[in-house]
Amino acid sequence: MTEKHQSDSPLSNPMDRRAMLRRSGAVLGLGAILSACAKDFGGDTSPGRVGLADPAAVLPDGTLDDLAVVRTMQSLEHAVVAALETMSGAGLYSAAQATYIERFVADHVAASETLGAAAVAAGGSPYACPNEWFMDRYVLPVYSAVESSDDVARDTRSATLAFETMLAHSYQHMVGLLSVPAHRKLLMTLGSAASRRSALLSILWTAPSHGYLGPALSDEASENDAAGFPIHYAVPASFGLVSQIPVVVGKPDDEGSRYQTSFQTPAENTFVYDYMSC
Repeated sequence: MTEKHQSDSPLSNPMDRRAMLRRSGAVLGLGAILSACAKDFGGDTSPGRVGLADPAAVLPDGTLDDLAVVRTMQSLEHAVVAALETMSGAGLYSAAQATYIERFVADHVAASETLGAAAVAAGGSPYACPNEWFMDRYVLPVYSAVESSDDVARDTRSATLAFETMLAHSYQHMVGLLSVPAHRKLLMTLGSAASRRSALLSILWTAPSHGYLGPALSDEASENDAAGFPIHYAVPASFGLVSQIPVVVGKPDDEGSRYQTSFQTPAENTFVYDYMSC
């Protein structure tokens, strides 16, 4: 019987790895030769654009000076006003809560007017509008989660406390960015008011069950309660904080998770520079 060395099957002579590498190298080498020999026809060598969208607008360079800090804090005051008024207009506060929420809104409006006057005195213009970045990323998602929550009263309290605490942390942070003593004094004064509002809410809502002192001051204090919600303490630390404020609100999803976020002090994407208007 004559031994048949090669089968007619297409699988009898597979391409091994070495052959593939040799052939790939040959193709790459040929491509390099063709590229080197290609004629330079000139023209624009920048990457092409796909679609019909307008070119991206080039924004002016923003300067983080005292004016930008003052206008940023004014915009955050307006953002908190928008948050409180939206929750109030939706009937999420009880009658007792509505009395001091109205006072809070009045305080924020007065703070905004004071900051606007400081902006004019600094040679700029007021920014009497909510901070768009903060509204899109915090206020609107939080409100949406609260409104559809399985416990609206609980989450309304948590959101309100977080907004007031955010202002207190932001004022504390922004004072260090200022150069004019009068502006530092102004922001310290307004920051103290925000801290008092935050402490008041903590005393009313969390102190009866969790006490007044946070984990930095009490070994018995916990960061979260038994259900996993963050606990806000009236006195969280010896000095003012600039840390993130955790927020957990809304009804559980199919996996048992609720909407979670962390409010942060202003950064580059939150600042309201002098070229911005509303």
